[in-house]
Amino acid sequence: MGVLPGSGRSKGTIAELPPPSYWDLLAAIRPGSQLDRLKELSDQRIEEFSAHSLGPPTELGLKLLEKFATDGWVRREERNRCSNCDEQLSDSDIEALTCPYCEGVYADQGGIVTNLVFLRHLRPLRSVDWVIAIHGMNTSGAWQEAFSWRLSTTWGRSVPIAVYKYGIVITGVVMSWRRRRIQNALRAELAMLRNQASAQGFSGNPDVFAHSFGTWLFGHILRDELKRPLEDRLHFGRVVLLGCILRPDFDWKTLQYAGLVEDVLNHYGTADPVVPLAHPIIFDSGPSGRRGFDGAQVLNLRAEGSGHSDLLLASLVGQDGLTNLERSYSKFWKPFLTLPREDLLNLPDLVNPQGRWRELPFLLRGTIFPFFALPLAIATTLFSLINLGEHLMRLNESLLAVALACATGLLLLLICTAAVNLWRSAHYSKPKQDV
Repeated sequence: MGVLPGSGRSKGTIAELPPPSYWDLLAAIRPGSQLDRLKELSDQRIEEFSAHSLGPPTELGLKLLEKFATDGWVRREERNRCSNCDEQLSDSDIEALTCPYCEGVYADQGGIVTNLVFLRHLRPLRSVDWVIAIHGMNTSGAWQEAFSWRLSTTWGRSVPIAVYKYGIVITGVVMSWRRRRIQNALRAELAMLRNQASAQGFSGNPDVFAHSFGTWLFGHILRDELKRPLEDRLHFGRVVLLGCILRPDFDWKTLQYAGLVEDVLNHYGTADPVVPLAHPIIFDSGPSGRRGFDGAQVLNLRAEGSGHSDLLLASLVGQDGLTNLERSYSKFWKPFLTLPREDLLNLPDLVNPQGRWRELPFLLRGTIFPFFALPLAIATTLFSLINLGEHLMRLNESLLAVALACATGLLLLLICTAAVNLWRSAHYSKPKQDV
């Protein structure tokens, strides 16, 4: 998505939200409850402020708003009202000396009241048409149900959510044919969902949430779309990646230039123990879900101390009374989906990696399982069998004696059984004598 407008600006604009850095600077100058209230109202996208809305004392609230206006984030406006009926008056209404609404003479009813307000006109929020959720490999995607409920109940309208499940895959990820098979199945499902959505009147591109191995599948589907005819390509909206195992140098720029995807948010945990293992185990993967993507095409959102699936937990409740999933959704994911593109850099906790990523030597990329772990498992099994064989050889004579005894007993049993059968056959087949 390139470098977003709004970063590094010395003067604000009434069309955008102030970035987090602005509030930090303002807090160093004018800390207090009124500043907290102003930030709260601003984050709620309120477009009209007054000194009364910030709480007492009014004089300090007015000075704070004047500073807010001087910095360019709101514009100052005086509003005149009739003291009798409280209707807003225009300049021509004031010149008439009598209120056009209550027909009272201003001078006889307390005059005209002037209020000072501060206004802005933010860009409209982005609309979310429909959403696709793709889970990771060693899970059935239980988070998708809780996520679907959270997403579908916060918009005031119905937002269809397609939950894609490919089952639990563990060893299959190391096999290229198995990865390709899962990828092709997912691509076919996405194409079917696109056609169904279009037939039902959903004209927008779906936004995507992908976790762990689901990020690898989705990224490689996007890359393969470049090889397809233009009319057959899949297109997506904004993308949220969680526990991502794509390469940190993944070419998002080309995909965005081709219109296959819009903006991308990589929400990564600094304590993720799974992501670093992807590069040596799964071919063409990397630790983007632990360090972030290189370049300026992706918003890298740092979650300090979070593990591989911590951001998706719907059972763990924090001190604020919210689960991890609720907090992640309300504070980060929903704003990312809805904010105008120019405001995306205002998301908190955005941290890009220091320096570019260096991949492992060629022979170690995606080779640990097929070339190291598998031979190790085979060698360990054979070694165990050989040791077991040595112990069995020590019992050779005893086992042979037992075997001979069992064989002798079985032979005797067979001989006895045959003899009894012959006797019975001869006895019952002999004709009876007449008395």
